[in-house]
Amino acid sequence: MASLQIREVKCKTLLHDLDYGRSSEYTANFYKGCSHGCVYCYVPSLIHDERGWGTFVDVKVNAPEVLDRELRAAEPKVVFLSSASDSYQPVEARYKITRRCLEVLLKHGFPVSILTRSPLILRDLDLLKRFEWIRVGFSISTACDRRYEPGVVPVERRVECLRKLSSVGIRTWVSMAPIIPRLILTDLEALIGRLREAGVSMVMPGLLRFEWYEESRKMFEGVTGEAWTNFLEDGGPTLHRIRELIKTYGLDGSSDFFMCESRGRDRKIDSFAS
Repeated sequence: MASLQIREVKCKTLLHDLDYGRSSEYTANFYKGCSHGCVYCYVPSLIHDERGWGTFVDVKVNAPEVLDRELRAAEPKVVFLSSASDSYQPVEARYKITRRCLEVLLKHGFPVSILTRSPLILRDLDLLKRFEWIRVGFSISTACDRRYEPGVVPVERRVECLRKLSSVGIRTWVSMAPIIPRLILTDLEALIGRLREAGVSMVMPGLLRFEWYEESRKMFEGVTGEAWTNFLEDGGPTLHRIRELIKTYGLDGSSDFFMCESRGRDRKIDSFAS
């Protein structure tokens, strides 16, 4: 894997409405780029950066100050961390931008939903436990090895993180995405069973897709040497089987998992599972 280039930058804005479905969330990305370098990631198609995916991270060093300013005028909604980066990728250990932003979110009383692949999130358990409403998810794909996820910790470490988060009362979930039918590199039933034992409340599956994500498609096909559609053979039956396993283990969620009561009003929070 190429060496990582880290650049400190300043942002003008940070808080944005999520642009999908009937979402009622904000999203905030404290970093641009990601050292996980997953070859199926959709983000390169969103940011259109000429630098190679997985080789750079731009650190928004003024993010806590910008977030503090924007939250003062913001409608109270869940803040999702994050839609186009991992807030706990390794550079966070040095910069602590996410930790400082969590302190800002706590100060303003905003609910938070986090999706990560990194055990670094356990560093901030002291803050996470102070939120009145919080959901923490981990991403787990079926292509879970270093060829496809060069900078990501093994699945077992992610499951153990979920166990520790659940053990202190934080409600946890898993984005099982992407599911790649021809790249299922783990025993899915055993994995779902372990997630249940780890206290996970919900698993949300999603098939690999590259419609409208041209740069991501090229990246994936450059690594695999095949058209991405070849990997979706039996996609329907595979997704059905996984959904049945999730249901069997009681991890198909509940109607109130993403329901957030905010300042006297109930809000249905749409989850992010791409």
